[in-house]
Amino acid sequence: MASISWDPSSQDREPYVKPEEIYYGSTGSTSAPLKLRIATGGAGQSGLVRALADAFIDDQVKRTGCEPFSVGWLKSDTSASFNYLAQAAADLSITYHGVAEEIAIAQGISDRRVYAWRDHFMLVGPKSNPANLSTDGTTPIETLFTQLFRAAVASNNSIRFLTRFDKSATNIKESHVWTAIGQTPWSYPYSFWYHVVPMFPFQALEAAAKLGEYSLVDWGTWNGVQEFVRKEMIVYLLGKDDNPAMLNPARVLVGTHGRNKELANAFADWMIRDDGGQKVVEGFAINGVVLYSKAPKED
Repeated sequence: MASISWDPSSQDREPYVKPEEIYYGSTGSTSAPLKLRIATGGAGQSGLVRALADAFIDDQVKRTGCEPFSVGWLKSDTSASFNYLAQAAADLSITYHGVAEEIAIAQGISDRRVYAWRDHFMLVGPKSNPANLSTDGTTPIETLFTQLFRAAVASNNSIRFLTRFDKSATNIKESHVWTAIGQTPWSYPYSFWYHVVPMFPFQALEAAAKLGEYSLVDWGTWNGVQEFVRKEMIVYLLGKDDNPAMLNPARVLVGTHGRNKELANAFADWMIRDDGGQKVVEGFAINGVVLYSKAPKED
């Protein structure tokens, strides 16, 4: 996934991306200057970015004696996050596509990458299960997609799969699965059972629940949405740490051209510490459910 090109002159005309949210740590000082801008998607909606930002601010103020500062979350998908790095609109991003991250480093958009946490993909759909998908929880994702494809075609498009079709990591993952079984439902002639809903994760999952459609989502999103969404759906396959096919690894990328590289690198250092970001990830839960796994140790 190539990003847009880096234009050195853009530092003098850096595009302003309004943060979706701004975090101030335990001080709550709303006058604290914005020092760090993090571009990412679902982890912002789930609240993990807030938890990380608040803990990081407190850690820096306590350990270094620096003045309080704030952190902004730039709401974006994986593709937009790379572009924000290229434009220096973000200081760092949290993305979910290993090959694309390597390309960003090769292009000079980022010069550092660290493993942040593990999320997990899951296939969900209506409780009525009109496609008659296997429900044993162990059927491979490719087999489930094959069952869904055959049922959708046979139903004359009344059985549908909802896709965000937005170049997000989830969209890229489901596209990979479709092509793995020899299907490209977005190609001509278009498959009308392939329902395009270009929304952010929470909104897209809510739409799938209301419409009775199947969709690929991640564990963090599933547990972060309102309860009525989960009540309308069931899980057909949930990824685990030991199932690479359904793993959704998150990594921090430090932007090469960010305005505050020193602080961005400090965040990356803190993110991989057991008493830093990993402690926050390990303890982050909604309604008693832990949403993410700690990052594995890397050499």
